[in-house]
Amino acid sequence: MSMNVYRGLLIIFILVACSSEVIDDPDTIDTIEDTSDTSEDMHDMSEEQIVFTPTTSTSTTTTTLVSELSIEPRVQIICDPIEDEGYLGFEFIIYNGTSELVVLNIVSWLDSSRADDLFIYDDLPAPNETKELIYWVDPTFSQYEMEMLVMDKDDNFITDYCLWNK
Repeated sequence: MSMNVYRGLLIIFILVACSSEVIDDPDTIDTIEDTSDTSEDMHDMSEEQIVFTPTTSTSTTTTTLVSELSIEPRVQIICDPIEDEGYLGFEFIIYNGTSELVVLNIVSWLDSSRADDLFIYDDLPAPNETKELIYWVDPTFSQYEMEMLVMDKDDNFITDYCLWNK
C-alpha cells in the first residue's frame, strides 16, 4: 500500500475515534460491510444503533510541601566604623537561621597585634531573628582587623572579615 493510503486510513481512524455523535440514519448503517453477505444479518444491523460515547479523563497533581526549611545563619561586619564619644564602633549584624545559635566568636587585631578573642554564649538571636551589635575600639590605631564567627547547634558556621585602615 502506498503512503497516501496509510495517511487516509489514519485520518479515518482518528475521525472515528474522536467522533461523539450518535448515528441513527439507516442509510449510513447499511453502508457498513458485512462479510457474511446474508440479508438477515443486514436486516439486524439496520435496526441497531451504533453509539460512540465520549470519555473524560481526569488527572490529579499532588504537591508535597517541605515541612521545615533549614536556613543557615549569616553574619556581616559593616567595615565603615562610626565615631562616638572618642571610640570607633564597628557594626556586626547576625542573621540567625532556623536553628539555635550556640556561640558568637569575635577576634580583633589592632595594628596587627591580637587584641580580643571574645566568645559570647548568651543573648544571641533566637531562630529566624536578627541582632545588631556595635564593637567599640580605641581610635588611636591605624589598622583595624576583625573576624566574626557564629555557629548553630547543627554545627553550621559562617564567618565575616573586615580590614579597615585610617
